[in-house]
Amino acid sequence: MSELKSLFGPSQEKIWRRLSREVGGQFREGGIFASHAVQVRAEDWLITLDTYAFSDSAGGGTFTRLRAPYFNPERFRFEIYRASFFTELWKGMGMQDIEVGHPRFDRDFVIKGNSPGRIRRLFDNGKIRRLIDAQPKIHLSVKAHEGVFSKFPAGVDELHSESAGTIKDLSQLRMLFDLFAEVLQQVCHEGKAYEDDVRIHMRRLRAPGGQIRDKYVIWEGDKPRRDAAAALGRLGDPAAGPALTSVLTDKDNLLVARAIEALARIGDARAVGPLVRRLGDTKAAEGRPIRDHVADALRELGEGALVDAVLAALDGDFARLKAYDGAFRAEIIDALANSIRWRSATHPANALAEIHAVEALPRLRAILTNYGRRNPTGQTVADVIRRLESRASLPRAATAPDVEADTLPRAAREPGPDTRTLPRGSRGPEE
Repeated sequence: MSELKSLFGPSQEKIWRRLSREVGGQFREGGIFASHAVQVRAEDWLITLDTYAFSDSAGGGTFTRLRAPYFNPERFRFEIYRASFFTELWKGMGMQDIEVGHPRFDRDFVIKGNSPGRIRRLFDNGKIRRLIDAQPKIHLSVKAHEGVFSKFPAGVDELHSESAGTIKDLSQLRMLFDLFAEVLQQVCHEGKAYEDDVRIHMRRLRAPGGQIRDKYVIWEGDKPRRDAAAALGRLGDPAAGPALTSVLTDKDNLLVARAIEALARIGDARAVGPLVRRLGDTKAAEGRPIRDHVADALRELGEGALVDAVLAALDGDFARLKAYDGAFRAEIIDALANSIRWRSATHPANALAEIHAVEALPRLRAILTNYGRRNPTGQTVADVIRRLESRASLPRAATAPDVEADTLPRAAREPGPDTRTLPRGSRGPEE
């Protein structure tokens, strides 16, 4: 065995285990159907090194690849590989080479892409050029992942590199990881230190949540979005208000909690309406219901009376809500309707009846269709619908303060002759 080791050198597993320690990553042991892998987290991205086997009618072999999914809403694409004897032939067959303004680099590499300006800015980075030039063979590109059968969320593509054979040169592998981290930083953050950049954090917030799994997780989108929401609150720029408001209905409850806290810190009054709609949300985040996070934020925004009225109504005390004459009636109605849950929501349904919320009738009918009448919530909703329909059918003044003008029928006018056809009295002589 020692003779074989001296002949072939250290094993891939030994070298890659050492690599994972040196780059602060994790070694993933392979098996019968999976290769060894090394994963490294670089800021928002997971960079994965592994091997795969490929074969077709022309041959095949083993390839070493690096890949890192990332949020790419601009659909920026590029591809770079070393020039060869066949480069000029390929150009003649329709391939185009983008020159980036660095003569030796332009001579040694073929670069393609869909945005020449961005490609030139990318390869103006001297570190990126040096790391690419240090690779004996390289094929670095952005792989698009789109279509019905893609496991990637919308807007997520993959930075991808592959080389023939199994790379066991430790220095070469370290430089590949450095290259990926630098390219991702340049492509996603324009090479900036983004901790205090509001625009970059807003972009991070727009990225999809969830995970992409292969044999293991290769992309995780939740943590960067949560960090972005917290950073936007710390920076306090009102320009971030709409972006934070847009995630208030997200499935990631922790992200929602961070966005709520950020909106409170920013102090933007435009956030009040969207926040009110979440006042009935009992899902938990950081050990507290979402509605508690919302209540704290609304109090900081000066809406304590509204909070007290809605929370009391959710507990069955409707007096404050009936007496409340402030703004955000539509949002309050949404909050109450959103609070109606299976077998546990008689109070918000009755609150809608107490404030004569005939606007909520379509929503209540849909709830009744979903829940049925064979439980306390369904029975209460059915009763509230009858009460509101009875109220809506009454002839009332169009200016009634507790309903919208177009929700109630108006009384018909008394019939009478068309005054335009009546004879007019003769006018007396002018004096």
